[in-house]
Amino acid sequence: MPRESQLFWASRGSVLEGYTMLKREGKNVTPQFVETSKKSRKRREKELGKKLKSESLEATSVLKEWEISYQKECFYRGVRALLELERNGKTKY
Repeated sequence: MPRESQLFWASRGSVLEGYTMLKREGKNVTPQFVETSKKSRKRREKELGKKLKSESLEATSVLKEWEISYQKECFYRGVRALLELERNGKTKY
């Protein structure tokens, strides 16, 4: 799914813009892609916790990476929710 991984940046993190871009191209964000985004963020948490406890200067860069992962997760979850609302009139997100 190379398109979805770039969608966040192409839409500047806007769920509405991402949704309209996907609709125009006839693409989809699968539930698995949303779950993968979450796993990517969760993998960083152990390292982030260690850096924050040690008050290391490296914590800021790790925190920034975690924050971007969180924003991406929320973005893809939002796009997926809009797609489900369009298709089913309801969503599990």
